[in-house]
Amino acid sequence: MTRDAGVDVYAHANPVFVRAVRAHAGQPEVLDVGCWNGTLGRVLVREANAIVDGIERDATQAQQARAAGYRRVDVADLDDGVPAADGRTYDFLLFGDVLEHLVQPERVLADLVPRLKPGGRAILSLPNIAFAANRLTHLLGRWDYKDYGILDRTHLRFFTKDTMVALIEGAGLRVVRIDGYVGLHKYPALIREPLRFLGRVWPSLFAIQIVLEAVPARGAEER
Repeated sequence: MTRDAGVDVYAHANPVFVRAVRAHAGQPEVLDVGCWNGTLGRVLVREANAIVDGIERDATQAQQARAAGYRRVDVADLDDGVPAADGRTYDFLLFGDVLEHLVQPERVLADLVPRLKPGGRAILSLPNIAFAANRLTHLLGRWDYKDYGILDRTHLRFFTKDTMVALIEGAGLRVVRIDGYVGLHKYPALIREPLRFLGRVWPSLFAIQIVLEAVPARGAEER
């Protein structure tokens, strides 16, 4: 578990994910891939009336997700393959800061695309290795791993905006929306809002995390 001053930094409900699911008509069914302790699903159940399933490697965290309101959580190491679908399909596949931890994220993503319902969407958040501060430190010859963030020492893969799009397209999806996420919740609005604006209009440079929404490309549903 990654912690900062006793805070679980993975316990976070991405507001872009929440907004997208909340906008869905009816009662959306969601698969939260790498759901950790269920923080995201708890919010989706409460605010979007969603039915949420999960996949999680850590059995202890999976149990917490079930207690948070998940209908079902499969305990599985995605590097060993995705668990059986058992006929379940979803309106949303959510990948919140999980693919960068996998050896073959393209395979996992491609294996899960067929679980989307007609009209379903995949939403992925990935850390942006090309963030402006990283570019500067890399220019100075620094690549310092940390306990969390873009250079989390548990990350196996690193992505720019363009390679994120390539990953998604290679799995049989088509990107329909890109959002830059900056965070900065604790900063004064005078600093926070201009940087959030830059993150939205120029995510490849100013976003610490990029959120991409995608739909199956033609024929991907039949894979």
